[in-house]
Amino acid sequence: MDLTSKLKEWTLEYIGDGPLLLVDFSVSQGAKRTLITILVDTLEGVTIDQCALMSRKLAHFIEEGVLIEEAYNLEVSSPGLDFPLSQGWQFQKNLGRKVKVWMKNKEAENVEGTLVSNTDEAVEILTEKTVKHRKIVAKEATWFPLAEVDKIKVQVSFQ
Repeated sequence: MDLTSKLKEWTLEYIGDGPLLLVDFSVSQGAKRTLITILVDTLEGVTIDQCALMSRKLAHFIEEGVLIEEAYNLEVSSPGLDFPLSQGWQFQKNLGRKVKVWMKNKEAENVEGTLVSNTDEAVEILTEKTVKHRKIVAKEATWFPLAEVDKIKVQVSFQ
């Protein structure tokens, strides 16, 4: 079994049935060091302590098994707001928040609105139709098939 498979297997065993949920996992070889990046979250939001504990335990597993002999970087963190939503539980966690949807078809317009609901195949976004850049004419709920969506990100508003 290669390094990536061993580390991913350990990660999935550690996470088990929750409360941590795996968002993203990657192992890449940098110029001088191996970089291991693990993004985790929970439905309530992951804490620094949860990330630190997982990092310590994974580092111990790597060193105990001498899986990486040279120096390496290990990053365990939450995905942050700039990371795209990709899993059903992430959509559920962010219901009612403003999101931006980028479509795979580059000719289609990007859409912004409020995440209303989701299924395994689509997300429902409440979009606003505007006139003359300011006046809201109507709010319209539209379903976007995930197969046609490139990415969806939560939008931060400072208003």
